[in-house]
Amino acid sequence: MLSTLLAVVCLGAATALQTTIAIQMPLLRGPVDLVLLTMIAWCLRPRLPGAYIWGAVAGLLVGFVSEQPGWLTLASYGSAALLAAALPRRVWDVPLLNLFAAVLVGSVLVHAATYGYIAILQTTVSLQDALNLVLLPSLVLNFLLALPIYGLMGEFAKLFYPVEVANE
Repeated sequence: MLSTLLAVVCLGAATALQTTIAIQMPLLRGPVDLVLLTMIAWCLRPRLPGAYIWGAVAGLLVGFVSEQPGWLTLASYGSAALLAAALPRRVWDVPLLNLFAAVLVGSVLVHAATYGYIAILQTTVSLQDALNLVLLPSLVLNFLLALPIYGLMGEFAKLFYPVEVANE
């Protein structure tokens, strides 16, 4: 219950910041994805509950404020959350490597799903333009903001789940 409430509040704030401030400062055509970064920063903590809840809330919020269908954002953000939750448990025990790997794969997953949906609608967007003008600049911005958001979400985790975070 607490994890769901935290997901709604934190991801709601990230969505508000993303749709009002961050969208005004893109690098070329690639904006930073604050919702994805916030969700990944929470899901990378292996002892905290509710990674799938955070993925579902992120997908629903982004689907609500964007022109993408809800099922697309729910699937892409949910997959990124499950991947971020699985990394520290099954693959690596290095938090920064997990963070950057999850940001890389999550960003590519979200942008690939969006590009696939646009391609199905038969809108002409070349793959080279999508990569050079949207994906790569968005990755740069996501990598720049990944560490501060990871630290901020770590402080939230210590505040609301002190026993679970202390054992990490």
